[in-house]
Amino acid sequence: MKYDILVYGPLFCDLIFTDLPAMPTLGTEIFAGDFTIAVGGSAIVAAALHRLGANVGLIAELGSDPMSQLARALLDQLGIDRRLIREHDHPLPQITVALSTPADRAFITRFQRPLTPPDLASVLREHPAKHLHVSSFLAVLETPTAAQIARAEGMTVSMDPGWDETALRDPRVRAMIRDLDIFLPSRSELCWIAETDDASTALNTIFSTMSSGMIVMKDGKHGAVAYGKDVHHQIGALPVVPVDTTGAGDSFDAGFLYAFIQGMPLMDCLRYGSVCGALATTAVGGASAAPTLQEVHTWLSKLPS
Repeated sequence: MKYDILVYGPLFCDLIFTDLPAMPTLGTEIFAGDFTIAVGGSAIVAAALHRLGANVGLIAELGSDPMSQLARALLDQLGIDRRLIREHDHPLPQITVALSTPADRAFITRFQRPLTPPDLASVLREHPAKHLHVSSFLAVLETPTAAQIARAEGMTVSMDPGWDETALRDPRVRAMIRDLDIFLPSRSELCWIAETDDASTALNTIFSTMSSGMIVMKDGKHGAVAYGKDVHHQIGALPVVPVDTTGAGDSFDAGFLYAFIQGMPLMDCLRYGSVCGALATTAVGGASAAPTLQEVHTWLSKLPS
């Protein structure tokens, strides 16, 4: 089968607590107003792309533990293709507890990767696609040559690193950034990698290390910036009332990449990303909150051209 896009990275079973009075402190207990279980990590990008109508394959891992079993059921409910997911006959806990407020969130994650990584070269060779999206620093550390493998198969490639103070400054992450067509960090991630608090300096510093391609920096309520050679586009955030920001960056990635693989102009890619990222915050649950293509088009019709 030929896919439009392949998403490679760990998926998680997300336990999402919302409507919190405050963040908890040691020695205290708080009560959440709501709670949702959803698939997270790479599955959010895959689910959002699927909702837009893309033919997407998810390269991930599932084990025999209860959370993996629950993740399978949730993936099936979302209609996600599981053919490229490796199944393991032993526990492979991959779980995130998300404490989410309308403005921000905090995570506690426990993950266990398999002893051997997938043979990404064989997967891409047997399942060709237009584009590979590397979701999370965990996938980068697992297969540092992922971008080179994708390029050898004639694919464009993107990466969203996620947050980890140590991993973001790992030489393997920096090396993959060099080979990307699209680097999709948040502002805080980009600044941490560049070792500066100034976003403009970070954009210049990291872009100077890239062989080609561009940076698309997500900046929360301030929107997003696309930056590269002779490229500097900016888009504001949509005026929505957020409920849960879990997965908003991944939904932005999906919208941007959907437009990118359709060959749309860069500004349209930013618009699709902005709409998908914003609408994903208006409901609880990351993957389950991703908008349909019709919903995106409805919002796009309201935006200035």
